[in-house]
Amino acid sequence: MKRFEIGARVHEPTYGLGSVLAVEDAFIRIQFDDNTVRKFLISLAKLEPSSEPAPTSRPRARKRKTTAGTTATAKKTTKKATKKATKKTSKPKADTA
Repeated sequence: MKRFEIGARVHEPTYGLGSVLAVEDAFIRIQFDDNTVRKFLISLAKLEPSSEPAPTSRPRARKRKTTAGTTATAKKTTKKATKKATKKTSKPKADTA
């Protein structure tokens, strides 16, 4: 049975190149270059060691800045919602008797 270390690069015929994330008893978790994570049974997986380096990861996009107008708009919508809720609860019910 082949042994793989965490972080080792491997090649699987169906999914291609990936990096070993975890080795658990009889299973191995691999994150492939398309960012999918798959779990394989080590005894059945056709894994070959690879010397090809992992692709460089792109930096995450920055969060968008919120403007002052966005906060004011949110406050207005909450005020409208509370006004509607109070109108609905404050209406007296008509007696049918």
